[in-house]
Amino acid sequence: MGSSPSSPVRDVTEKFWVPPAVIERKRAQSLVPALSHHDSDDDPSSGPVTPGSLSGLREMTFTFSNERVGIVTGSDGLPPLPSQRPRRASMQDAIDLRKIDTKLYDRKHTLQRQHSLPLSREEENLGSVNFSLTYNKETHLLTVNIIQASDLTPRDLCGNLDPYCKVSLLPSHRSQLQTKVHNKTVNPKFDEEFIFDVSPHKLPFCSLEILLLDYDQFSRHESIGQVKLLLDCVDLQEPAFLWKGISPVERSKSKDQKDYGDLMFSMTFLSSAERLTVVVTKARNLRHLEEGKLLDTYVKVSILHKGKRVKKKKTSVVHQSQNPTWNEALVFSVSRETLRHLSMEILVCHENKLGNDNLIGRIKIGNDSEGDERVHWNDLISCKSATARWHPLAPL
Repeated sequence: MGSSPSSPVRDVTEKFWVPPAVIERKRAQSLVPALSHHDSDDDPSSGPVTPGSLSGLREMTFTFSNERVGIVTGSDGLPPLPSQRPRRASMQDAIDLRKIDTKLYDRKHTLQRQHSLPLSREEENLGSVNFSLTYNKETHLLTVNIIQASDLTPRDLCGNLDPYCKVSLLPSHRSQLQTKVHNKTVNPKFDEEFIFDVSPHKLPFCSLEILLLDYDQFSRHESIGQVKLLLDCVDLQEPAFLWKGISPVERSKSKDQKDYGDLMFSMTFLSSAERLTVVVTKARNLRHLEEGKLLDTYVKVSILHKGKRVKKKKTSVVHQSQNPTWNEALVFSVSRETLRHLSMEILVCHENKLGNDNLIGRIKIGNDSEGDERVHWNDLISCKSATARWHPLAPL
């Protein structure tokens, strides 16, 4: 009688079924020169072998030149899919705390990687500024590079700031140079350079002042702190990289210094129509010369050319208010070529029913302005979108 597939373990000489596609692929790749099996056609009782007649797992044997490879097939006669290695989450691995360098997470150690100046407890709480100083004796140029600031103290519950820096060299260069505003961060990366022309004999008597402020589009910019450094304390024979703690801004105790209030306005220039529009929005914290009296205020805007008043307009009067609101647009016809040579004077006045009107404060804005006024004027010249900003009033 013919042999029947009664035992799950068969001799390798037994006839079995292999998918033709597998054999053709192996032959095409010259990886399977010959299939090692013995014909058993002399046993007619065995009958044709089909994938259905194979039970359990079968072993296919291929003969290669140097090695023998066994391939396991499934119950259907087809080679099984490659077994997938079980995935292992990295969080399951044990963490060796001894391999962690805790110094990399120590802020004080980070500050000491470069030359740092001693920090007081108050300075440590307000954050620190990283900057560099380079002085060229041949050209008499001092280059101040504001690199970054870290751990600034936010002033609201959101925990973020819009910080920027104002840099000045006292007492020779009182004009303040300003960095760009970085939005929503307490660790801004500035990387901006400012150059001052100062002679070698004046350099030891100069001090560097860096003011950090929080930009506010609709209010006066809040002070974060300041950094002051006497250049006589720094060796400028070679570039110096410094970390300095931020200290609170020194408030002037002079009795003559008064707060005259603030005015919000916007400016825009339409070049196609040669039209300059000044929108006077509102004012706040205005004070009457006589304490306790309310104000009847209006705003007068004048266009100046080489110091001479060429055009002027004023708003309506808002009665009995220290925080008046106008929301009025004053329009002037100005050519594009003339705009660059103009300046603007804005006066906030109290209307007297008897006698002359009283001046509360003024703002002068133009190419020769400094600080926020200069930035606002540059936005007008570059035809940027009109942005309403607060500006402090100054005495006449």
